[in-house]
Amino acid sequence: MQPASPARQRRQYEADLRQAQADLLEAEAELAELQAAVNAFRMQCRLKIGRLLDEYLELRQRKQLLWTRWQLLRQAKELGIPYDEEDPFWAGREPAGPDDDLPEDELLPEMSHTERDRAAEKRLYRELARKFHPDLAPAGAERAYMTMMMTAVNLAYSQHNLAALRDLADELDPALAAELAGMETEEMRRLREQIFQLQRRRRRAIRRRRQLQEENITKLWQKALKLEADGRLWWEEVRQDLRRLIERRRQEIAALETAVAVIERPD
Repeated sequence: MQPASPARQRRQYEADLRQAQADLLEAEAELAELQAAVNAFRMQCRLKIGRLLDEYLELRQRKQLLWTRWQLLRQAKELGIPYDEEDPFWAGREPAGPDDDLPEDELLPEMSHTERDRAAEKRLYRELARKFHPDLAPAGAERAYMTMMMTAVNLAYSQHNLAALRDLADELDPALAAELAGMETEEMRRLREQIFQLQRRRRRAIRRRRQLQEENITKLWQKALKLEADGRLWWEEVRQDLRRLIERRRQEIAALETAVAVIERPD
């Protein structure tokens, strides 16, 4: 099979470019539509349940601090030494927080998912290292490209920048970068680079839309739509859930305050 003529190849690239532009517009429009809807719902949350949510989050933090202090005091007692939060010995020894919050917090908007993000960082870093590690590349332009990309990956990982790692995952595969470098004419290389850039932007828009769909605020918005379609008052249900959680946290804090006072009491 004979290779396509330069003129025919150029026409194909121009058609691919138009298609990539159309695909990008569609993906970005879908992302913008979802973002607008979720942002409007977030504003409603702040207006309708903001006070209760702030109260709950304050109690949740207070419980965390008390639970940590109680655990460290127990460790100190077992070791037979005093607990002093200013002592460097205790730096970095804080135990993991109580895990009974997580199922309940799925009911609430704007809760962080630090542990989940850390796991995603490690998983994505390993994937990117397999993709861009310079030791896996032949010499020349491909190795130089992979060295540059791996440097960016290491920097993003050291800064716990999950968004940057995800963006780096959309960068050109080393083989495609080598293909671009080997193209004979500037015009063909420019067209191909434009196509790759548009495709990369489309992948990012699709990925960000999927991430937004997985966020708790989006799930709550979808749940609210369904309940309201069934004639149920979602906002009132959320208020009731929050009031129950607030009362439970107050009881837990009172119990922890008693436990800390007991362990701090001189023998």
